[in-house]
Amino acid sequence: MPVRRDLSRFDDAERRFTLLFLPVAFGFGARMAMVVFDGPLARLFTDNGYLIGVLLATGPLIATFANPVFGRLSDRTWTRFGRRLPYAFVGVSLSSLVFFAIPSAPVFGVLLALFALRAFFMSIGGVPLMSLVPDLVGAARRGRAMALFMLTGGLGAVLIQFAGKLFWERDFALVFYATGLISVLFTVPPLFFIREPRARPSDVIVLRGVISPADILRAVGSRSPIALFLISAALRYLGAGMVVSYITLFAATDLGISVGDAALAVAVGGLMRLVLALPAGRLVDRYDRKRLLLLATIAGGLVHLATGVFVLHLWQLYVAVAAGATAGVLEMTAGGPLFMDLLPADRRGELIGINMVLASLLQSAGALLGGVVFAWTAGYRIIYPIAALCFAVSALVLTRLPVALPATDRPAPSAVLSEKGVAP
Repeated sequence: MPVRRDLSRFDDAERRFTLLFLPVAFGFGARMAMVVFDGPLARLFTDNGYLIGVLLATGPLIATFANPVFGRLSDRTWTRFGRRLPYAFVGVSLSSLVFFAIPSAPVFGVLLALFALRAFFMSIGGVPLMSLVPDLVGAARRGRAMALFMLTGGLGAVLIQFAGKLFWERDFALVFYATGLISVLFTVPPLFFIREPRARPSDVIVLRGVISPADILRAVGSRSPIALFLISAALRYLGAGMVVSYITLFAATDLGISVGDAALAVAVGGLMRLVLALPAGRLVDRYDRKRLLLLATIAGGLVHLATGVFVLHLWQLYVAVAAGATAGVLEMTAGGPLFMDLLPADRRGELIGINMVLASLLQSAGALLGGVVFAWTAGYRIIYPIAALCFAVSALVLTRLPVALPATDRPAPSAVLSEKGVAP
C-alpha cells in the first residue's frame, strides 16, 4: 500500500507520532472545511457586505494577535506532559465545543462573539500542534508526513462538505454539530498518547525578545531566506483568503448556484487533494522544494485568473475547483516543509506563529476586501483577478529565495533570523 511504503521510511518514533497525528489532522480538516460555510451563515443574519466582511475577518484578526503569543509560550514551556501538548489539549477541546454553540446565536453580535471565541481557542492549540511536526519528524521525511496529514485532513474536509450538501438547506445547524462532534472524537483523544522528546537546554530558553516587524524588515534587506519566504507566503495568503472566504457566496451571487451545490463542488476539489497528496509528498521529498512551490504558485495564479474571466456555470466551477486543488496541494505540501527546513529548533514555535500571524492577518484582509468588493459591485467575481495578481507577485518574490537550502533539523546560521532578527 502507498501509505505503508511511505511510513516504512520513518523511524519508530516518527512513525508512532505520524500515526497518532493522522486522526488529529482528520479532525482539523473537518474544522477548516467550515470556512466555506461561514459566509452563507453570515448571510442568514445580514445582507450588508461590510458586516459580512467584518464577521469573516474577526477570526483571522484574533489569530493574528494570539498565534505568536502561544507559539512563543510553547517554545518556553516545559512540563512533564511536554511543552506543546498542554496548549494543544486546552485549545482543541475548547474550540471544538464552540461549534455546538454557533447555531444557537440569536443575533449578529452574539455570532460575532462566538467567531472570536472560536478563533482564540484555536490559536491556543494551533501553533503548538504545528510545531510538533518539525519537533518530531526529520527534515528528509516532512514532505511525506505533511502529505499524509493533508490526506486525512482532506478526508475530514470532504466529509463536512458532503454534509453541507445533505443538510444545509434542511438545517444548517447539523453541519456545525457534525464538525464539533468529529473534532471532539478525533482530535482530542490522540493527544493523550503523543510523547514529546525531552527538551535540550538550548531548545527551551528564555528569549530576550520577540522578532518584531522592524527586525523582519531589516532581515529582508539582508535577503534572509525566512523573511523572503514569509513575504511570498503573505501574498498567497491574501489571494487565497479572498477566494476561500467567498467561494460559496461567489457561486450563489454571481452564478446562481445553491450553497449545497457549491459545497459539493468544493468537496470534489477536496477529493482531488486526497488523490494527489501522497504523490505530491514524494515529489517534495525528492526534488527541489522551492522550484515545486514556485510552479504551484504560478499555476494557482493562472487558475484564479481563468476563474474570474471564464467561469459562468456550475460545470465550469467544478473544473476551476479541480484545477485549483491540483495547484493547491503541491503548494501546501512544498510550502510547509520548505519553511520548516529554515527554522532553528529553539524558535520553531515563535516563527511558525509569525507565519500563522501572516496567514490570519492576510486572510482577514482578504475577507474585508471581499466585503468591499461586494458592496461596490454587488458580486464577487473581481476578487479572482486580484487573487491572481497576489500569486504572481508571490512567485516573483519566491524567485529571490536562495536555491541551496539547508536540509537538516538545525539550519545554518546564515539561513535563519538570529536572536536580534537579522542573520549574522
